[in-house]
Amino acid sequence: MADRKKQTDPLVGMEAIARYVHRSPATILGWVQERGFPAKKIDGRWESSVSLIDDWRAQQIREAS
Repeated sequence: MADRKKQTDPLVGMEAIARYVHRSPATILGWVQERGFPAKKIDGRWESSVSLIDDWRAQQIREAS
């Protein structure tokens, strides 16, 4: 059950997003601008989701192989 919840959990705020991927907010901002990282600023808040980030990471791995 925890896996299903994790798949749908939104991440709100740059700190939460950065914490999830274990990178700095500056790195995340760079990835948004240069690599299509799945996060958007909506009404002044950065938002993303665990499933979008996990999918993006898997795609990055596939492209690097």
